[in-house]
Amino acid sequence: MRLDNKELFDFFKSLEIEVLYHANTTQTSITYLNQNGLLSRGAVESLGLNQTAQSSDDIDKVLDVWNDVFLDTTDLHTYFSRQNYYGPILFEFDVSLIENTEYEIWITKNNPIYWKKETPMEDRYFQSVAELRDNWKYYSRQKMMVTIRKNSSPILFESVRRVLVDDPRVTLTNENIHLFNETVKLIKENVPDGHILKGKFKTRECEYCWCRDNYLNQVGVPDLKRLFLN
Repeated sequence: MRLDNKELFDFFKSLEIEVLYHANTTQTSITYLNQNGLLSRGAVESLGLNQTAQSSDDIDKVLDVWNDVFLDTTDLHTYFSRQNYYGPILFEFDVSLIENTEYEIWITKNNPIYWKKETPMEDRYFQSVAELRDNWKYYSRQKMMVTIRKNSSPILFESVRRVLVDDPRVTLTNENIHLFNETVKLIKENVPDGHILKGKFKTRECEYCWCRDNYLNQVGVPDLKRLFLN
């Protein structure tokens, strides 16, 4: 169910949530950079633009989330001390984004990959800000995803505070590809002078985190290419 934008904003501010997060692959992020904003996977497809395939694409269409943009209320990379599974590029949006009443905002009770087609709407989404407030501490943060429903045009980057880029410190030796350097090169090629995000890209600095070890030892070469290369 759609939540009241102002009421939701006030609730997040009371929790000292100042930022909303969206992580994605390099390829999909390049599309966002060229379009000057986030787009749902459905919108990217309808516009004939590039995006990295995801295993959930088919079920997302069945579950009616294909045209939604997903944001987290916490940086899952830091929260779990490991890489974000959705990709190495993290857009950080000021929470004031949700005050815009043009955005129809719903919040999930779990990641849609765990829904079934017959899962009722009241088990998929919080039905009011009051219900969200009453149950906030009983749900894991990664389950409560802010969704901007029925997206068809870019959610513009005016609200972006910064963009973090993972440095896995991995080189694909057979092809002599340094993943971070290639990603930075692609970003620079697609963020010219005058771009709204110029100067907002930062390399993520990790402490007490398993991301680099995971990238090196747990993520195979095909997945590394899928995440970091265009």
